[in-house]
Amino acid sequence: MVEEVKGKWWKFTLVVLFMTCVTYIFVFTIPAIGEDRPDATITEEWTLRFVSGTEYNVGEAGQVIVEVRDRAGSSVATNCTLSVWYPDKSLFLQQQGQASVTGNQYVNFTVPAVTGVYEYQANCTLPGPRSAVVSKSFHVSEFQNETLTKLRRIKAVHVK
Repeated sequence: MVEEVKGKWWKFTLVVLFMTCVTYIFVFTIPAIGEDRPDATITEEWTLRFVSGTEYNVGEAGQVIVEVRDRAGSSVATNCTLSVWYPDKSLFLQQQGQASVTGNQYVNFTVPAVTGVYEYQANCTLPGPRSAVVSKSFHVSEFQNETLTKLRRIKAVHVK
């Protein structure tokens, strides 16, 4: 009888150990898969992420670039609508992305004179047809613009 109980206890211990390992994997490992890319939308088949995002100065050339890849890392032919909102959340730009030589989708724009944090978003139609959306932000700096203006004034002063 004692041997029978010991055998059952051993099997119970193995089942508990197995379930603990499975729980650990689902709770701690699987959610971490996308953590190193918080700017990405990851589906079963595709990864959609921005490869742009920066600090801009008023009047300079800006660009929003979105990358769509399959599980093997190859570029996926897709159509993306790229949108950019002013800091007050009114629409600044919305247009169809252009395909680059790398297969990414992009839009070019001139950075407006409004400083602050701009939100931008890509809404892409994927094969299937399915869609995916990813958002990010960039900053137009008032401090940086003021500093550049002061530097230009200093350069404009001629010493005799």
